[in-house]
Amino acid sequence: MLLMLGAVALLLLSVVLSLFRLRRPTNTLRLAAKSSQYWAVGLGLAALIWHGLSHRSLLPSGDNFESLGAVGLLLVGFVLYVQGVRPIPALDLFLLPPAVLMLLCAVIFGRIKPNAYHPENLWAWMHPLCSYGGALAFAIAAAGGCMYLILAARLRKKSPPGGPDLGSLERLERVNHSAAALGFALLTLGMVTGLMIIHRGAPTRLGPHWLASPKVLLAFSVWIVYALALHTPISPALRGRKSAMLSILGFALMFGTIIAVQFMPGSP
Repeated sequence: MLLMLGAVALLLLSVVLSLFRLRRPTNTLRLAAKSSQYWAVGLGLAALIWHGLSHRSLLPSGDNFESLGAVGLLLVGFVLYVQGVRPIPALDLFLLPPAVLMLLCAVIFGRIKPNAYHPENLWAWMHPLCSYGGALAFAIAAAGGCMYLILAARLRKKSPPGGPDLGSLERLERVNHSAAALGFALLTLGMVTGLMIIHRGAPTRLGPHWLASPKVLLAFSVWIVYALALHTPISPALRGRKSAMLSILGFALMFGTIIAVQFMPGSP
């Protein structure tokens, strides 16, 4: 837990340094922010490995701590990869806060409610993997959507240059759509594998009226929102700002699903 909290502190430091870079874009601040991200990933991985060894399992879907922690670290890894290969200005300011939230949720819910998944078969192993993988992709799509809305507002008002450079609308729209497509595919697989688990009679926390449970309703709402967002290329009415807003709404619902599951009564 302390290692993961250390990773959270380093990511918050990186966000603060990135904010300072808006006023003073120096190479020193850029390197310090990137170093904080690398050290955060290192501490986070050490926390996951230590946790896995203590439970004799290194699968990143063993419980809340491992699942949410892995998603948060993958978000940070995505930022480091993109900014190192083909940078998107200010991407870290939009993706690191969701990563911090994921790591904090890993610490909080991993401590008070381990929620082991008991992956005794293929379906039970694939369900959390696809679900959290979809959350990762949706976080990227939401970050791209936020950046798109801010840049579009600047261009519409013809504001003078100021604030972070967000790149171009075309690239942000591609990032948004690609991440949404990947997340939609993973969420669909997660929902299908979840139905298979219920069909096989495995114990769940959804209860007998599982169709009316918050988890199912929220997940289906996310699926509908991103199904609409993915139709933007063939529906001009949903392109641009509306597509970006759908991506943000979808991620908010997805994150709400993750939180709602933690408060559902019953055994895993």
